[in-house]
Amino acid sequence: MDVSKYLVLGLCVIALNSQAEIYHWVDKDGKVHFTDKKPAPDAENITKEVKTHNLDTSSTEIQKITLKREQEEKQRQEQRLREWQERKPEVDKQRQVYCEKQKERLRKISGYIVFVDENGRSVKVTEQERQQKVAELKQVIQDTCG
Repeated sequence: MDVSKYLVLGLCVIALNSQAEIYHWVDKDGKVHFTDKKPAPDAENITKEVKTHNLDTSSTEIQKITLKREQEEKQRQEQRLREWQERKPEVDKQRQVYCEKQKERLRKISGYIVFVDENGRSVKVTEQERQQKVAELKQVIQDTCG
């Protein structure tokens, strides 16, 4: 048996049952009632009226929603800008410290230098390798520090 057929059939039955009607009626004491089951033969079916009142697809409402979303997006952008402006001095200071370290390193390797590994032993570096490191540092300083 194909289970998917029964699943689709079951979903259709559920969908049909979910369409409730709304009735409006007044009892013998003059009290107004609303219900989803027809209690008396004279109860008025107001389903269509309620549905049309609950849906507003007018261009005015769409414009209001669009305007609200635009305002929220503008507020988010302004908040991000404020946060960036608050962090900017710290970022600028970190960049300045980094640039100073790179410039100092460039000064050190621009002349005669002995490179040392993490164990404190000297590492032989050719003049071509040293010049390559100098060029790389100059490029980093130019890109980062201006």
